[in-house]
Amino acid sequence: MDLSDAERVRLDVGLAAPNLGRVSSAVDLKTVLVTAVVTLVVAPLIYMLARRIGSFLRQNVRMWLEAVLFRLAKWSRSSLAKRMSLKEYCRSGLGDPHTRFLQVPGRDGAAHLEADSAFVALKLENGAASFVYSGDVLEIQGMSRVRVVGDPGSGKSSLAKKMFRDACREAMALRSGHRLPVLVELKRFTPPKNVTTDKARATWAVKFLRDHVAKVQGFEMGDLFDAYVTGGGLFLILDGLDEVAGSDYPRVAATLRALSGRLVAESPRNSIVLTMRSQFHSQVSGHLEADFPPVFHVRPFSPEDIYVFLTKWPHYAGDKRAEILRLYNNLTDRPTLREMCSNPLVLAMYVSHDQHGAKGVAVDTRTAFYSRVVEELLVARRGRQLEMPAKSLLREQRETIFGRLAFEHMCDPEQAANSLSWARAVDVVADIYGCGKEEAEQRFRDLSKETGLISEERIGESYRFIHLTFCEFFAAKEAAEGRSEGWAELMAAHHAFAANADSYTASRLEEVIPFALALLPRAHRADALRELSDGGVDSLVMGRCFLETQLYDHQSWEVHSAAESAFLSRTPSGSWDDAWLRRLHLFNVVLKESEEWLTAYGRRPRRTLEDLFRDLVQDDRARLVQLFSSYASVDAPAAMRLAAATGVDLVAEQPGLVVASMSYPPLRAMILEMVETETDFADGLALLVAEAGLRHQSVAVEFSREAVPQWLADKVAMLDARQWWFRTDIHWGAYRPSLYTYCLSYASALARKSEIHHPAEFPAVVTIANVPAPGGLVSGVKFLTRLLAFALVFVAGSFCVLGLVASLTPSAFSRKAIAGGVLLLTSAAYFVCLDLGSVPKLRRDVYMALVNFPTRRGAAPKLILKVADSSFLFGITRFTTVPSTLWLRRFSGQVLEAARALDREPPRQLRASEGRSPVLPRARSGRQPTRPSISQRDQRRPHTSPADRASGSGAIARRPLEVPGTGTPGEPD
Repeated sequence: MDLSDAERVRLDVGLAAPNLGRVSSAVDLKTVLVTAVVTLVVAPLIYMLARRIGSFLRQNVRMWLEAVLFRLAKWSRSSLAKRMSLKEYCRSGLGDPHTRFLQVPGRDGAAHLEADSAFVALKLENGAASFVYSGDVLEIQGMSRVRVVGDPGSGKSSLAKKMFRDACREAMALRSGHRLPVLVELKRFTPPKNVTTDKARATWAVKFLRDHVAKVQGFEMGDLFDAYVTGGGLFLILDGLDEVAGSDYPRVAATLRALSGRLVAESPRNSIVLTMRSQFHSQVSGHLEADFPPVFHVRPFSPEDIYVFLTKWPHYAGDKRAEILRLYNNLTDRPTLREMCSNPLVLAMYVSHDQHGAKGVAVDTRTAFYSRVVEELLVARRGRQLEMPAKSLLREQRETIFGRLAFEHMCDPEQAANSLSWARAVDVVADIYGCGKEEAEQRFRDLSKETGLISEERIGESYRFIHLTFCEFFAAKEAAEGRSEGWAELMAAHHAFAANADSYTASRLEEVIPFALALLPRAHRADALRELSDGGVDSLVMGRCFLETQLYDHQSWEVHSAAESAFLSRTPSGSWDDAWLRRLHLFNVVLKESEEWLTAYGRRPRRTLEDLFRDLVQDDRARLVQLFSSYASVDAPAAMRLAAATGVDLVAEQPGLVVASMSYPPLRAMILEMVETETDFADGLALLVAEAGLRHQSVAVEFSREAVPQWLADKVAMLDARQWWFRTDIHWGAYRPSLYTYCLSYASALARKSEIHHPAEFPAVVTIANVPAPGGLVSGVKFLTRLLAFALVFVAGSFCVLGLVASLTPSAFSRKAIAGGVLLLTSAAYFVCLDLGSVPKLRRDVYMALVNFPTRRGAAPKLILKVADSSFLFGITRFTTVPSTLWLRRFSGQVLEAARALDREPPRQLRASEGRSPVLPRARSGRQPTRPSISQRDQRRPHTSPADRASGSGAIARRPLEVPGTGTPGEPD
């Protein structure tokens, strides 16, 4: 029977139903079994494993995180603590009165000079090399090991304090390269006798320094020292090696050598500065040569330094400017007094005595000056309240106390210089006043307080004079006036020191002897001087003895002057070193003093300065010029006077030498005096003033305030007005008519006519010769007026042209395009005028910098230290608009080229951007700048003074100047 399709389908489904039930049951059973296994076996295992892993992570990750956080916290706390400790240490060092103030003997009061404001830059020399320390501590830190030596009172201790304070500021600011500064007085640096090996000495020295730093109140100061001694580096300043006791010196020197080696091994950044007196250094220099190779000598104050010191003195009794002028004139007019005041300590005492003592009292020897200052210090405060007998008695008592203590101290080589026993002082005071020790101790403290001559170092143990020179003066006074055989005892001690080859105190009494000789009674002075002459005392000591005693009628003077003249004249010119020049300088002062003294007594001197220089030059004019050139480095005004006395006109024959020294105020005064009256060398004077102003900004500023002499005004009036370097515009105030701008006008005219006899001596004048002078430039108002008129004409013309075109094009699109063009041209004209509107101010700034005028009040233009040879016109990239570029190309190429040759800094808009190439072409002449032929002597000659380097003004760079070609000058705008 046939089945339908529906029935057939129902039959198939019915047959398949039992099979589907059986398959479903199998699948359900498998699922149940897997679920059971996972639930009963796998899930517990996973749970257990997860718990174990979680427990492990909780335990270990926590420890790891704690370790990382601990290390981070420790590092941050250490870094923060180190910074805080460093700042606290430096703050303590800057606030310490011992480093903050410079003690000034002779002041009426307890105040002192601030070390930072009163410090005058000191010149340090090392053979041919030299540098001026004015606060750049990084320069001397980079020398690693340095010896600084100088005469008593030359400023060694002041320099040490200033370097320490500058280094503290560098460290507080955390500047790159800073080090930990440590200042130690070596008389307190005495290693124990049982320390005998280098390793033990170095260990003791490092511990001493660490304890010295750790004494400052702060957080872990010892750790701060450890961090710097092995890392950032120490800046260790060891002051006063000559003040170490003679018996302790071998141990101290050995310890310093061991310390030097230890610090080098710890860190290459550790540096040491060691100071001492030059007399002591001559005896021990061989012991320190290997460990401290560089030796820098502190030079005496130059006339310019004396002037700077006077300007920094804060305690003038009257008008400051008038007092400075009066004091400086006194020192300039009296060479002996100025020679004495080239020592900073003596100069400070002189100014203090002048301002707070008796004015108008002449002192022409160091002994007389010290006598007056000491008398004021001893009795100034009590003398106003006591009658004359009491005043004299008080002075004698105090002189006796100080004299006896100082004499015993100076004659005892076992005592460290200027570190005296407190117990011995109490015994002397008790003996003089006839009182007990307790009362004597109180009296001695009152004496220290009232006189200010001494100060207690360690309470109840030691004290010191305010300066070693006072100790030496009181010792001399005791030898000359306080003891019947004082001179004999002094000479016996001196001979004993000199005879002992193993002694390090041979120079201990060399400053005492001239003082004592001058203080001896007049009847004994001649015999004592003969004894010194026959005893073969050093020539420099003899020269100082003659200056102090002024016994130029003594027979030993003829012997000394003849021997000294023979030594100076027989020395070959190739051996004229610093020592020879110092000896010549001292003999020159003594010889000039002898001429004045003998002339005052109606006697004719047998040997004069003319005789001395005649023997030196030996009829060789080149040798004479070389002599005065060398002597001018010591005292330029004195060299000018001596040259004139021997018939040498340095202005005519060596103008470059005079120009290089024009930063000195007394030399400027001499040149101004010569300029005021017309002379046969008028052209040379105008050239000299112009060149000096272009090299030294101080000269440019000062001479711009001087009136124009009539002879110079007449010469400049004959020039074309377009060649004048002065203007009357209100915006060109510095270019007003003055001596400097008139000399620039006349000197540049001479250079253009090639009428300079020595063009190599005036490179700066030759450089600006072809530069358009400011007198030929239109004023800023006229320039802006022309610029505005040009813009209006341009815009009006554009409107007319485009309006005509619009009338001929009827389409609306064309009219809109023309309107857009009008707007575009108007905007372009506006921006061009805005860009060119800065041209007058820019031009004025360029000219101001060119002639060495400050571009803004209170700030001098800085020098460009390095100018790439490939760059041109300073690599100008900031002024890149087309109108400005065209203006610079057309009118200012030679101005900017001359400014570059003189190393002037361009205005801010014209400074080069790093990584940008210059966009301006060369000057219109199309020629490369040429170099003048300058001799090797001129290349070696310094062209800038310390004052100009400090002010940032630029004389001439150390490379020869580039002088523009002789093309046609650019037209004025």
